[in-house]
Amino acid sequence: MMKKILVIAFLLFCFSALNAQMAEKFTPALMEAKFGAKQVYNSDSRSFTLDIVTKDIKPMSSPNLVQVDKHLVQFVLISNSAFSQTDTSSARQHAELQGYMQYELDYITGEAKLKISDIEKNFITLNGKLFLLWYYKMPADNNSVLQQINLSTLCFGQALNLNSPVTKGETLEENKDLLIKIAQTLKMNNFKIDLNALYKELQNQ
Repeated sequence: MMKKILVIAFLLFCFSALNAQMAEKFTPALMEAKFGAKQVYNSDSRSFTLDIVTKDIKPMSSPNLVQVDKHLVQFVLISNSAFSQTDTSSARQHAELQGYMQYELDYITGEAKLKISDIEKNFITLNGKLFLLWYYKMPADNNSVLQQINLSTLCFGQALNLNSPVTKGETLEENKDLLIKIAQTLKMNNFKIDLNALYKELQNQ
């Protein structure tokens, strides 16, 4: 079952690699904390973070994939020249997020040839930040992953996508709630985070 689940994670990783540009580079780091973990993205001059509040978290072998309360969650950051760093208007963000979703769906159905169905999408706002929630059903012959859910937003001209496979015994609602719980902790900073100082701070909280 794990191999089939990781197929989705691999596809998203490939999308990220194919569309990476020589723009601002953010390096991810998953840092242990007393409350669970903090996902950090650092560039030379800026950063953003997400908190994973849980007593049960386990990093997996695939890049940026963790198990949270028995649910798999992946963090994918995509850099693309089509994403504007200066025009952050609502209209532009709506268009870019929808464009990213459609590109990824085209890749999944075209290159990967997965026969997904019942695609749903909904724009939501979390703490004043626009996100695109979108999900779909996996092929009927996939006995392990029933649906795939994504929650996407824009950070400094990059698309950040949180995603989770809905497996047997799980529901779309509980996986959605988990992604939203993590996403609403997003903090964007106009400075580079000192990881050593942050580690000490997280251990003392």
